[in-house]
Amino acid sequence: DDATAVSDIISNLKAFNIDASDAITVVDSLNKLSNEFAVTAAGLGQGLTNSASAMAMSNATFEQTIALLTGITEITQSPSEAGSFLKVASMRIRGMKGALEELGEEVDSNVDSISKVQTQILNLTGGMVNIFDANGEFRNYYDIMKDIAGIYDSLTSTQQSSLTEILFGKMRGNQGAAMIQAFKSGQIDKAYQAAL
Repeated sequence: DDATAVSDIISNLKAFNIDASDAITVVDSLNKLSNEFAVTAAGLGQGLTNSASAMAMSNATFEQTIALLTGITEITQSPSEAGSFLKVASMRIRGMKGALEELGEEVDSNVDSISKVQTQILNLTGGMVNIFDANGEFRNYYDIMKDIAGIYDSLTSTQQSSLTEILFGKMRGNQGAAMIQAFKSGQIDKAYQAAL
């Protein structure tokens, strides 16, 4: 409905720091993805409501976020759950233990500190995926996940299992697996290009 549409647009403009004069790009992107992929604009709006602020904080763009939501939702058929997953997963990779606890999420020793998360990911990926750039800043969540999906099949099943638990926790592994699968199939990149 109109009220939901306006709310979705405003929340994304604010979360991703998009100028109000560019609001039509949000509408156009949602419309394009709903026409070309097995998602709806309303569903993407639900997913964005649950994830936009956390994804913006993880350096992902609006277009990257809706591409991730599209890829996950095409497999799981639950955009709201996909949005909640992205919020939690982007916080886990940043070691945001306190914020996760406030959300009532499972918190294990894997997210005790940022350096622990980084070390575990580096070790499990054979040094091929780092969550930090050369300047010691967090890399974009989309790029990290794309890199992980790119090397995922080269890992042993034990490494895959451990990496999945570190990245997504025990309760969100299904959505994480869907995201990796959607990256590997090329759907997330296609959705990203369509959103752009």
